[in-house]
This record gives sequence, C-alpha cells and structure tokens, in this order.
Amino acid sequence: MRLNLRQIEAFRAVYRTGGMTAAGNLMNITQPAVSRLIRDLEAETGLSLFVREGVSIAPTPDATALYQEVERSFHGLDQVALFASDLKRNRSGRINIAASLAPSFFAIPDAIAAFRRDWPDVTVSLDSVPSPEVTDLVTTHKADLGLAVIPPQTDGVEILPLPELRVVAVMPAGHPLTRKKVVGPKDMDGEPVLMVSEYSLMQQRILKSFEAAGVAPDVIFDSSYSGPICGLVAQGVGVSVLDPVTARAYADEGVAIRRFEPKVPYDLRLFRAANRPASAHVRAFAEVLRTTLEEN
Repeated sequence: MRLNLRQIEAFRAVYRTGGMTAAGNLMNITQPAVSRLIRDLEAETGLSLFVREGVSIAPTPDATALYQEVERSFHGLDQVALFASDLKRNRSGRINIAASLAPSFFAIPDAIAAFRRDWPDVTVSLDSVPSPEVTDLVTTHKADLGLAVIPPQTDGVEILPLPELRVVAVMPAGHPLTRKKVVGPKDMDGEPVLMVSEYSLMQQRILKSFEAAGVAPDVIFDSSYSGPICGLVAQGVGVSVLDPVTARAYADEGVAIRRFEPKVPYDLRLFRAANRPASAHVRAFAEVLRTTLEEN
C-alpha cells in the first residue's frame, strides 16, 4: 500500500471541514483536486471513506477510525515542529508529560509552577489521557514522563520514586463523620455513597473492604472521574472514598478528609521509558513532582 502525505492531508481536511470545497479552501487547492486525492486514497486503501448526504458528505465508520490514527500521527509531527521552533529560539528544552485525569488537574499544575521557578526556559506539554494510554505514550517515546495508576511491573518502563499514597474518606464539612479521626466501611453504613466507576485495582480494593466489613455501600452516584464526586460531596450529596490527590484539592472547598481504614493503596506511579537516557530538566521535573506529592 502506497499512501502519500497529500492524500492524508486532503482526508484530514475533508473530515474536519465536512466538505470538499471547504477542504480545498483550507489546502489552497481546487475542489476537483481534493476529490481526486480522496478517490486515490480510497482506491489505495480499499475503504469507503465518505458518503453523500444531500448537499453535504459524512464520514463512514472506517473514516472515523482512520482519522483517529491520522490525528495521532499529526500530533507527532506537531511536536517535531514545536521542537524545531524551540531550537530556533535557542530554548533550553522541552518536557512532554502524559498523565491520567486526577493528577493532571490536581498535582501536575503545582509541580509545573514550582519547576518553572528554576527552569523558566523549558517548555512543558501535558497530555491528559486514561492510564493505559499514558503507558503507550511513554513506551513509544511520545512522552518523557508518565503519571498514572499502573501495575508495579509494567513492560518497557522504569518506575521512579514517589511517596506512598493511600485512599482517603471524604465527607461534607460539618458532617458527623468529621468527629472521627479514622473512618471505615462500617462508619459509612447507611450513608449515601459516591463511587468512582472506572474499573481499577483501587476500586476493587475499596469494594472488598466494604464486603469484608459486611457492609453493602448505598451507591447513589458513580463517575469515571473523581472531580465531580468531590464537587457533590461538598454540596452534601454523600460521602466517598477517593484518591488523596483529588480529595486534597477540594480540602478548602467544603470537603473534609479523614484517614480510611483498612489501608487501601493508591498506586499512582511516575515512570519513564526504560533504557532511555533522561535529560537534566526531565530528571529535575521528576524530583519536583515527587516533592509536590510528598508535601500534599
């Protein structure tokens, strides 16, 4: 199969603009030229990429799948262009970070702010994606550092030191449970519970702690992301057991935090590609991030 960049550019333009003429305007070529490039691409791949719907065209499922892969490739080209631009301006470096949602919102921003005080000329890029994609970005060298919940033995990565973290119990400020220093499943018996729905080892450990205590949690809300849960806890909707990174970010927003027993680890790990040298600024950022999590 022989694809050329012009065909891919035409496909990307048509997908993004929704029309051959608009794509031609974007590429500074004629509409017939765009149509020819799309026909050549369909002939080469054997795929039907667009179907006509009245005066407009719509992408097929194959086109949507192809577009997602094209965007990943173009993202890589964009990174090359940014790096070249940095070199031209004599910038001292760039760090590409990939992280899952919770640390992207509530840990990495503090680390970036602290890092830039000593490394003001380093550009930082952040990709916020699900944990498996964080690993993929690191192992394919598209990210210098990854921060996500992953198993301790993951092929192709080197785990870097981080402080030990554990899940915490969260409840509205002023809730009766705030009178306790330690909260467990039995304390939450009968309380409306908000739960992270994303399947993970942490979630299974939390549920097993309730099961071991003979408590069936009254789950009234679940979310794949812990941020909305803290927001609802602050409004008095219920209580929860969450990762400490998100919980601490809401400590001044009407959320009280207590130690949760039995101990459930939050296996957040900082990692980089194995057998690949790290620049000085990447090593420095890893240390700043470790300190940030330790202080929180």
